[in-house]
Amino acid sequence: MPTWLEAGLWGLLGGGALVLGALVAWFARVPQVVVASVMAFGSGVLISAVAFDLMAEAAETGGLLPTALGFLGGAVVYLAANAALAARGARHRKRSGASSRRRASSRAAVRPSRWALCSTASRSRWCWASACWAAAR
Repeated sequence: MPTWLEAGLWGLLGGGALVLGALVAWFARVPQVVVASVMAFGSGVLISAVAFDLMAEAAETGGLLPTALGFLGGAVVYLAANAALAARGARHRKRSGASSRRRASSRAAVRPSRWALCSTASRSRWCWASACWAAAR
């Protein structure tokens, strides 16, 4: 079998699994614990692929010290970016489920609308943008 055909069939198999999972999620209620377990497994697989496959190849090519420093430097940059985003209100960006929707609706009831922050006469694009900025903070 030609290599391109084998690669195409493996890609079709992987893509088919994605479609199958989407169909299951579309027609059946999947519990949050199952979603969390599948996501945890997937992240573990990706981390192990980086740790075992890519790190070994990078260490052979560039040496162990530069590889380890690059790996740790990437982790530090990721953690710093994540902390900076969380400090600016992005910590709730991936919440799902009924409890997060209740929290969001209760916050919306307490906060004034975007337009309430501006006077009626000054409902300009600038005022709307500043109201969005104030609501996000």
